[in-house]
Amino acid sequence: MPAVVAITVLGLMVGAMSNIAIERTPPIEGLIPPSLRRGVPIRVQVRRVTVTALAALLFALAWSRFGDSPVEFAAVAAFGTVFLVLAFVDLETLYLPDVIIYPSFIVALAVLPFRSDLAIWEGALGAAVGLAIFFPFAWIGDRIGKDIMGWGDIKFSALLGAVLGIQLLLLGLYLGILIGGVVGIGALMARGFGARRTLIPYGPSLAVGGLIALYAGSAITDWASRTL
Repeated sequence: MPAVVAITVLGLMVGAMSNIAIERTPPIEGLIPPSLRRGVPIRVQVRRVTVTALAALLFALAWSRFGDSPVEFAAVAAFGTVFLVLAFVDLETLYLPDVIIYPSFIVALAVLPFRSDLAIWEGALGAAVGLAIFFPFAWIGDRIGKDIMGWGDIKFSALLGAVLGIQLLLLGLYLGILIGGVVGIGALMARGFGARRTLIPYGPSLAVGGLIALYAGSAITDWASRTL
């Protein structure tokens, strides 16, 4: 129990730093991050509490699931936090910044030799598949001038593949697509035809799918293999 409390406190600290990362990563020229002093909008205050609490929860869950393997725990907690940060950055800015994705991708590949739960080839193949699977949508969108899928989503998918490996990547993408579809339908029903002109960020759906696969993917695939 004392270990879980210490890990949760560590998660709270990481969550507080994650809020700073969200607010200090301006993706658009001229965008001024919200002030860290008093007088910030209520939505920013709510987001800070939410991110901090979720980061603490992710750390506690990572410890409860992977506490016997320090490397696996550190990888799950760290990359889970990265997914969380990217989700909220995309929610607030409709942008997935390279300054977060690229270093995380390099670290994900660099730690593969030290992970007992994921072979090097699985992580490398997952990254390649994650990059390739949505690439045609972004490429076609650029050619026809439509926002089918952003390049940030493609890079995020490659990061998911490097962290999860090929099998859990496919699970995470399936869940992300499912969640994104439900959110999109809900937005259309809530706003009517006006919602068709509203750009809905896809990064949060990918992040949620990735988090489910990261924390519970093995249990889900084991259950599926027994029941199907």
